[in-house]
Amino acid sequence: MSETEKAQVAQIRIARGRVKASMTRLDSSFDELNTKNEISIRLSRLDGLFKEFERLYSTLSLEESELEEFEEIYFNLSAKFNDKLDELNVLNLSGTQKFRSEFNYFELKCY
Repeated sequence: MSETEKAQVAQIRIARGRVKASMTRLDSSFDELNTKNEISIRLSRLDGLFKEFERLYSTLSLEESELEEFEEIYFNLSAKFNDKLDELNVLNLSGTQKFRSEFNYFELKCY
């Protein structure tokens, strides 16, 4: 392997490490997310990281187990974010229904 090829491989490995670090940061910040927008933005970022890792994987012949490990982390994180998004949607829906119910009660009482 030439020096140029070695340098390219090193750069790809550094980029792969950055992608993994970004995934770790997304996981670490999960508990701090409280709005649908925050979660949607993180999900979009997560998808971008997955695509980048796949691109790096295809460029640098990595072991299949490394891709499987990354996929597992990705799918778990994606499920966590989507579950939290669903939770917030249910909370917002129940809050809206409660408001409507209270509003209807108020209307009836005023007549």
